[in-house]
Amino acid sequence: MRQEGKVVSIAQLCRWFTVPRSSFYYTTRRRGPGILDAALTMLVREIIDANPTYGLRRITALLRRQVDRQINRKAVHRIVKHHGWQVWQKPQGKRPRVAAWPSRAMQPNQRWAIDTTHLFTSRDGWCHLTAIIDCCDRTIVGWRLSRSGIARVAAGALEDALRDREIDSTTNLSLRSDNGLVFGAKAFVRVTRRYSVSQEYITPYSPEQNGMIERFFKTLKEECVWLHRFRDRDHAFAVIATWLERYDAERPHSALGYLTPKE
Repeated sequence: MRQEGKVVSIAQLCRWFTVPRSSFYYTTRRRGPGILDAALTMLVREIIDANPTYGLRRITALLRRQVDRQINRKAVHRIVKHHGWQVWQKPQGKRPRVAAWPSRAMQPNQRWAIDTTHLFTSRDGWCHLTAIIDCCDRTIVGWRLSRSGIARVAAGALEDALRDREIDSTTNLSLRSDNGLVFGAKAFVRVTRRYSVSQEYITPYSPEQNGMIERFFKTLKEECVWLHRFRDRDHAFAVIATWLERYDAERPHSALGYLTPKE
């Protein structure tokens, strides 16, 4: 077209041939690690052999001290990646995990489950309901409703349940919960240690391991919470308290052979 004296812009040509301009200007880039410094690679290997747990930043810092010059961290990363020297560490927590068994118990006061859910009120906004269920007889042994989900509220609900059922240090009671910050806070752990209650935490992202209390919350919302429009926290407290009395005394439970928790 230039030989014929016609000048067409690249943008117009790309529109004619339906080719993006980014593809027209694209140039292939060189792949691979390129040329690796042999001496630097040996030093990296020596540091890794001496300190197998060191990460990339710490290895780079040691290299800069040894050679007394500035070394790019990306260059060290290319060496480590090219030779497959990365070490992937899975974080190890100190919380006692359940062994994936279901949250059931053969007798009362053997295992409890605790969790927190949320419900909305017109005046007070979102309120936090903490409940504790006995995994044997399905009784709600303790609960509290508050406008703040702080650890002292959960600790208070637990202490109420422990006193009501006369739990002492001789009772072999386990308390199952998820990995929320509330159940690992000092105020909450202080209560469990005072009554010699052993805490067990479910595996992260495995709510089925705490299915007893999760199923109770579903029942609570279907049969109580979703049927009312709460004005404030006091209104929600009164409605839930009335429903819980019927839950323990009148509502038959399929897992109990259609007996009530009190029966």
